[in-house]
Amino acid sequence: MGKNFALLVFILSLSCAVALVETDFYVGGSKGWSPESDVSAWAKSVKPRVGDTLVKQYTTEYDVQEVSQLLYRTCNTNLKPNQVYNDGYTVIEMTQPGDLYYISGNHCEDLRLYIQIDP
Repeated sequence: MGKNFALLVFILSLSCAVALVETDFYVGGSKGWSPESDVSAWAKSVKPRVGDTLVKQYTTEYDVQEVSQLLYRTCNTNLKPNQVYNDGYTVIEMTQPGDLYYISGNHCEDLRLYIQIDP
């Protein structure tokens, strides 16, 4: 029984270590943050968690704006975004669970992302 218990503890510790591995999610896959990429479909294919990062690669024509649900739904760029990124390579760490909304200020109708972050 002692060997079986030790094996069980070892297996559980490995599974916990695997669960703690953080993942970088490249938004839009190989096409990145651009209108040519179907970021909505991409978002449905991934399950980011707290501690993971969203990596957005883009030309500066397609800025990244973190916005409210209202701004996301309406594309009303007269409303102030929560955060604006425009350096072409943005890494955002997921620090809490919940819903996140992103748009491109100049291309909101063609380039916007809703993603849910799991605990």
